[in-house]
Amino acid sequence: MSVNGAATAVKANKSLHEKPAEHEHDRDGTEESGLPRDPAFLASLASSLLSHTDLALVYIGADGLCRHADHRFSALLGRAPAGLAGSGLDGLDHPLARAVCEAVAVLTRSGAGSVPVDCEVAGQDGSRALVSGSLLAHRDAAGETLGFLGSFLDTADTRRVAEFVTRRDPFVATLLDAAVDGIIVSDRSGLIRSINRACLTLFGYEEGELLGQSMTVLMPPPFSRDHAKYVDTYMRTERPKIIGIGRDTLGRRKDGTVFPIHLSVGEARLGDSVTFVGIIRDISDRLAAEQRASYLARHDPLTGVLTRTAFLEECEALLRDGGGDGGFALFTLDVDQFSDVNEAFGFHVGDAALKAMVSRVTEVLPANTYICRIAADEFAALARVDGMEHARTLADVLHDRLTASIYADRHWVRLRLSIGAALQDGPRQSLEDLNAKAKLALQAVQHDGGNAVCFYTPEMAAAATRRMLLTVHLTHAIERNEMHLVYQPIVDRTGRIVSAEALLRWTHHTLGPVSPGEFIPVAEESGLIVPITDWVLSTAIGQMERWQGEGVLPERVFLNISGQQFLRGNLTPRLEELLADCPDLRTRLGLEITEQAAVRDLKVAVRTLGELAALGIQAAIDDFGSGYSSLSYVQQLPVAKLKIDRAFVVDVPENPKSNALIRAAIGMAHGLGLATVAEGVETEEQRDFLVSVGCDMMQGYLFGRPMTAEALGEMVRGQGVHGVGVGVPGPKAHA
Repeated sequence: MSVNGAATAVKANKSLHEKPAEHEHDRDGTEESGLPRDPAFLASLASSLLSHTDLALVYIGADGLCRHADHRFSALLGRAPAGLAGSGLDGLDHPLARAVCEAVAVLTRSGAGSVPVDCEVAGQDGSRALVSGSLLAHRDAAGETLGFLGSFLDTADTRRVAEFVTRRDPFVATLLDAAVDGIIVSDRSGLIRSINRACLTLFGYEEGELLGQSMTVLMPPPFSRDHAKYVDTYMRTERPKIIGIGRDTLGRRKDGTVFPIHLSVGEARLGDSVTFVGIIRDISDRLAAEQRASYLARHDPLTGVLTRTAFLEECEALLRDGGGDGGFALFTLDVDQFSDVNEAFGFHVGDAALKAMVSRVTEVLPANTYICRIAADEFAALARVDGMEHARTLADVLHDRLTASIYADRHWVRLRLSIGAALQDGPRQSLEDLNAKAKLALQAVQHDGGNAVCFYTPEMAAAATRRMLLTVHLTHAIERNEMHLVYQPIVDRTGRIVSAEALLRWTHHTLGPVSPGEFIPVAEESGLIVPITDWVLSTAIGQMERWQGEGVLPERVFLNISGQQFLRGNLTPRLEELLADCPDLRTRLGLEITEQAAVRDLKVAVRTLGELAALGIQAAIDDFGSGYSSLSYVQQLPVAKLKIDRAFVVDVPENPKSNALIRAAIGMAHGLGLATVAEGVETEEQRDFLVSVGCDMMQGYLFGRPMTAEALGEMVRGQGVHGVGVGVPGPKAHA
């Protein structure tokens, strides 16, 4: 029925409106308002009113027969409109007909107002399309169902897919706008068809500014330029490269700002039609975190210099490429006894001192120097130099700057620093070789007391090989019975033997005799000094028992104790164990420790020496004057003797300065109630001077070289017979 037909029907039924008001409608379907209720009329009216839309319309009567079908709905079913009128849809083998019939059944059964209808259909050309819409129940005022009005949209047109999907269902639109990530729907040509609120905020646009625009508006060059090429390729081949592959790329905001994004693209196909959905995430924070993590992986968090791994990578690449003109020098820097700074002032001061130290390194060494932190207090630097003289000058200036006072966190700190250096001796020299040489130089300077600069020489490699060889052989020296003790007498002013010092000797079966000055440092570095010292204690106490049985035991026998053994905390229990069967030897045993061992951990030293004194074991400070020589620590330590280093004795009485130092040391010791022992006495003039200044005891070649236990026993026995000491006028003493 057309609109004109509807008007005629209105006029023809005008008289019916004059009936009493209680009649809401009559048998021909005229409402009280004058609008006919005939289903066909209403369907025709709806079709006319909605003819400007793309909706496909159908009206199903209460009896299930099709009362009206417009040309769009009929075309979807592949039928003519006239062929559908008055017939039921349940007899048609078509997905849309079946979907409408199911919707009618639902509305009839449930009494609902409307139900959605969605189904996939095939067009005449074989393409697939999605038909979506709803079926509305048409009821009178009493609730009686008069029919059902259906409206549907064919969404096979990809330009309308995004708009239809996102706008038809408010829930979908709300869901998209609630997403944190930006979501863009575009067609196959790259035109934006829908965009959610998060994406608008991300790029700084209003919705109207983007809908219908090309995706390139959101891309910086060269991506915006290349996008057209990708679209052309896809239009020809339909092989999109980006589908299913998330990738990091760049986006461009409305204000021109370029920022990093992660883009994921999905492809939706409806037959031959394609729609793309892009999910966009701002990864600025993620990249910043990754860059920070990458920086921390390659840089020391405290000082900001390279880590060891990053240093090796950078320097190896530099040396491999040649690095341009000139050569390189590698400096290894180790802060001596840095733990003392942390213990004295706290770790915060130590950290501040290290940062200040690195700052000074960068000031002294040339620009583009690579610096790394190898360990807590060890650093390395690779710098370009013009030759050995330039490298030595840099090393000396660097040492002077780093050992000058540092103001660290409200404290003045002075660092002791050892520097080992090696110069590149060929264009193909690897960093590994250069580092090995610099480490050898560092070890050399530390063996000499540290706090100095040393450059590598070829002899250092031979010395390192020798140390490694000694370490291997020293491991088995005790079990192979290669170790033995010798004893050197200590005499009083009259030359009488009052004590003896046990000295360790090593004779290897192929290397021959090895000097203590060579193997003792190796033993200390390798940790073998601990079991070796334990063997010395056991062997010396056994010899003391034999001397005691022979009646030739000196008043005291002194043993040298390594710093490692002394500070481990188990020295006293071990001595108690060894002396358990001969407790009277406690008062005949003495221990010598160096200044360095005593002050390395003063608190432990005081406690251990106090425990030893309680057992009757006497302690002496060995080589006094060669290390710290500080009254502040001497007066805290419960020791009985100070042994004056041979370096002060060697040139007395000819050297007035040495004479003064010895007088001062003896006077200080006596003032503290300590006895003194002078080492290295070789001449009668030295002996006479020491006696004249009040030295209590002396030790040296003048009185006897280190000898076997039997020889020392004979000397002690001999002085008892003759009544005179060694090194004084009288019967000739045993050599």
